[in-house]
Amino acid sequence: MELSDHPRKLKIAIILDRFQPSRGGESYFSWLAQELSKRGHEVHIFSRVTEEMDRMDYQIHRIPVWKYPRSLRMLSFLINTARVVQLFDFDIIHGVEGTLTMSIFNPHEGVEKAYLRQEFRSIPNRVYYLYKILKRYLSPSHYLKLWIQKKQYLSRRVKRIIAISKMVKEDIIRYYGVPEEKITVIINCVDANRFHPKNRDRYRNEIREQLGIDTNDMVLLFVGNNYRLKGVEPLLRAKALLRRRFPKTPICLLIVGRGQSWYYKRLTKRIGLLDHTFFLGSVKEIERYYSASDIYVHPTFYDSCSLTVLEAMASGLPVITSRFNGAADMILSDEGGRVLEDPRDIEKLADSIACFFNEEQRKNAQIVTRQWVERYSPTYHIEEILRVYYEVAEESNFEFKKRENET
Repeated sequence: MELSDHPRKLKIAIILDRFQPSRGGESYFSWLAQELSKRGHEVHIFSRVTEEMDRMDYQIHRIPVWKYPRSLRMLSFLINTARVVQLFDFDIIHGVEGTLTMSIFNPHEGVEKAYLRQEFRSIPNRVYYLYKILKRYLSPSHYLKLWIQKKQYLSRRVKRIIAISKMVKEDIIRYYGVPEEKITVIINCVDANRFHPKNRDRYRNEIREQLGIDTNDMVLLFVGNNYRLKGVEPLLRAKALLRRRFPKTPICLLIVGRGQSWYYKRLTKRIGLLDHTFFLGSVKEIERYYSASDIYVHPTFYDSCSLTVLEAMASGLPVITSRFNGAADMILSDEGGRVLEDPRDIEKLADSIACFFNEEQRKNAQIVTRQWVERYSPTYHIEEILRVYYEVAEESNFEFKKRENET
């Protein structure tokens, strides 16, 4: 029997800080809630920032909080979530962030201590580094967040932890000593129909014409917010190196997402890359930009499991990323991508990109990267989530009956 056909339908709560699917970041949870609802489960989403969606089959609850300061906002979300959620009788409480009221913990942002280590490594300027250190360690919200996360990982209420990558699982064990058997790795999934190599025939020439890029130019793509953490500066410097190595090859770079573009535009001008470097900001229909590109480059200092890497693979692009990206485990061979040991290593980054300047290499990558992603289909993902749900629901039910018998 498929888990989706299980006779017992569950009442599920999903708790996260922000629920704004139209902005992209929380679209996964909208999709998850919709898919669970389609299978007959009752789904409720609890969040302090909410957004109504069209054709919803689930319920959304806004958690009231104090907006300022940040530490009070976090604390009020913690307290008010517990108060509101306890008004219902849920089989599963799926916590993502900011709550201690949960039976399953699913830290999509990864482990805070691991993130902080890489956050500071991504800062090249010593003065700014000192500023960030002082700002972080003089902030009450920093210590509150670490306290909350420690409680989340060590809580007896939490029956299972869903890590979205092997890297996150290893970090949980390293920093908090959580037993390995308590952690299940379920990698993110993407819409393999929306992100597909066939989009090249639909959108490639159209997007290139809009940007004034020749059909034969080599186009590199980066998608992400927080340019510094995600490695935009090493990418720009690697592009400058590649231009010197391949003076006859026109190399364009598309940078999509939100960040301090003024700083990186100034850097681009200083190192002579202003031409053929496009800061596009947030865009709609991102699949069009994957189809217009040749190589996806994401030299991040930290990503729990980058969805953009999976989207690029589903679109048939070779991918270069770092070992500090949980999605790096998806790169199974050099045929479809490269994994950097250090995102600051400009030489290695340039070498990795240059490996896919060869058209035959890119055609071969289109086949293998697509195959890698297809192993983790949305259907497989939902079945794995439900498998954990039913295990936890049965365990909780057993404990409840045991307490009843004891009394």
